[in-house]
Amino acid sequence: MQKYIDMDSISRLAQACYQSNPTIVLGSGASIGLGLPSMAQLQEHLTSSIIATQKEEDEWLLVKTALNQGDHLEAALEGKTLQKSLIDKIVIATWKYINEKDHELFLNAISKDSYFPLGEFLKALFQSSNNIINVVTTNYDRAIELSCNAVGLMYSTGFTPGYYQQREATNTVTFMRGPKIARMVRIWKVHGSLDWFSRKDGTIIGLPVFELPYSDVFPQIVTPGLNKFEKTHQEPFRSSIAGADQSLENAQGYLCVGFGFRDPQIEPKLIERFRVKDVPIVVLARTLTDEAKVFLKEKAGNNYLGIEKSEAGSKLYTSGYPNGLEKENVDLWDLENFKSLVL
Repeated sequence: MQKYIDMDSISRLAQACYQSNPTIVLGSGASIGLGLPSMAQLQEHLTSSIIATQKEEDEWLLVKTALNQGDHLEAALEGKTLQKSLIDKIVIATWKYINEKDHELFLNAISKDSYFPLGEFLKALFQSSNNIINVVTTNYDRAIELSCNAVGLMYSTGFTPGYYQQREATNTVTFMRGPKIARMVRIWKVHGSLDWFSRKDGTIIGLPVFELPYSDVFPQIVTPGLNKFEKTHQEPFRSSIAGADQSLENAQGYLCVGFGFRDPQIEPKLIERFRVKDVPIVVLARTLTDEAKVFLKEKAGNNYLGIEKSEAGSKLYTSGYPNGLEKENVDLWDLENFKSLVL
């Protein structure tokens, strides 16, 4: 028999998260609504567009076989030893595909009044004493940066402003608004960004471009499974991960949007935090992954709220409803509608 959902308790969970100045964790699902590709679409693009040489063919066949057997992209690439030439092809193909959609989002944003729900939510979080909001993301796209621009928020991704950007390193950049230090969204892009590149001498620069520059620079993005741990011990990933770790470890709450809980760098930090303190966490997704459901049910303490789309409206998961209950006629999994629970 269907239980009655106490929406007052649901609202209290949502408000507790909102009032905690949560660290925000973004996965690929957070950008899909803005026109960026899903992991499934990226997977399809890679398998159809990459042409392996004779030396690379056996390795690429193993990856495609795993995908055809139902593995997601992360699992299909995990543990495979691939030649550098094949890895480079995957990185370039990934960059070009996501960049194309990212560019479309940029053009759309400047050509008309676009609406960025995440930007509005961040703006609402600053209607308090908050001076810094931390955003940890596994996405390469610049949707979060555009979201901040759309509502007039300052942000930093670890690079100085300008057309030719250098890493902040230990000298954190701040901005002034009048006589006061401006409030700041600190964005920790743990898998890299479309505008990060390495030069032949190994130095890293940021270039706000929408096509690949000359051949002397190479995109700095960490594709799923491929030499991830080796790559993330290098700059600029090491500094970004260190900043993300600190924000996750000290968070008084978490808001996860479109995050699948498949990243081995982020999830352990969340688990460690819940062992120390039962902080509130909200997870929003069009479809919660199995990993997300297990995390909430078994590792997230008692103050959790998971919301996903259902045929009736939304399906909600809490410690009182660990297997979920339906809420009809409302799309609370959508960030804009979720705001109705807290504002």
